Amino acid sequence: MYYKLKCIFVFLLAFNFLKLSPKELEYYFKKIEKKSNIHKFGNIDFIYVINLDERPEKFQFTLDELKPYGIVPYRFSAVNGWKLSNEVLADLGVKFAPGMLSGDIASSYLIQNEGRRTDEIVQNIGQNYFCYRLTRGNIGIVLSHLSVLQDAFDSGYETIWVMEDDIEVKKNPLLLEEMIKRLDSLVGKNGWDIFFTDQDTKNKHGQYVPCSSYAWRPNFVPSNNLALKQDISEDFRRTGCRYGAYSMIIRRSGMKKILDFFKQYNIFLPYDMDFTLPHNILLFNVREDIVSTKPQALSDNGTANYEKSNK
Repeated sequence: MYYKLKCIFVFLLAFNFLKLSPKELEYYFKKIEKKSNIHKFGNIDFIYVINLDERPEKFQFTLDELKPYGIVPYRFSAVNGWKLSNEVLADLGVKFAPGMLSGDIASSYLIQNEGRRTDEIVQNIGQNYFCYRLTRGNIGIVLSHLSVLQDAFDSGYETIWVMEDDIEVKKNPLLLEEMIKRLDSLVGKNGWDIFFTDQDTKNKHGQYVPCSSYAWRPNFVPSNNLALKQDISEDFRRTGCRYGAYSMIIRRSGMKKILDFFKQYNIFLPYDMDFTLPHNILLFNVREDIVSTKPQALSDNGTANYEKSNK
């Protein structure tokens, strides 16, 4: 009897540590203002491009890629993870709770360490931490995407297009209007959550980099068939997971699944290793690239490279 009560007590402690934090994750989402009705086309309610203030040249490149087609995206001023305060960083991430496996070496940004990343096996109850070597830049990317999704959901949008500022147009993107209609006719309007505008993510050499598994999380185990790769027509393939978040059509159902997931389980992995994990999320991609990623595009994920560029 004592053993059972002790187990229940430990479980309740773990549950409370997982659920509670000084501030809810949404508190750190960036609010969006001054939108207009020009940032849409066809059956896409709104088009967002995530771009750092320190990278105006990347946003200009994106505009130049889309301008021939009359597409005008809304520029979302990205959350710059390299400029997040020590207090914010210390409040984000998964909170280590009793009964939780610490797994391998993880990374923390603690106030007592002046916000410097420390890599260690986490054992201190209540300590917030991330996967090994998750950078400030990566944390900013997660908050940027979630801020956009929250804005879209609160705005009542049914279908949005979210891009990062390293896209490359391969075919006329206006085709996406017709592609959405085709996908709807194949699986139904409620049959998909995310539709990727290319076959798969690419490395710096332009080679496709498939994903077929998930990275370990201390507080969540996926139930999806992440290895799924199934052609459903000559135009579309259903997938279980993939890397890359640089060009996605997202339905309202997908917005909610991703937002609910992060609000419950918090930030831990890079965004493109996490947003495909929510239970029953339905992912599809085209079988011929329309808008993809630019190989060898400048990145500020691993380090603040814009500081070198501005010198």
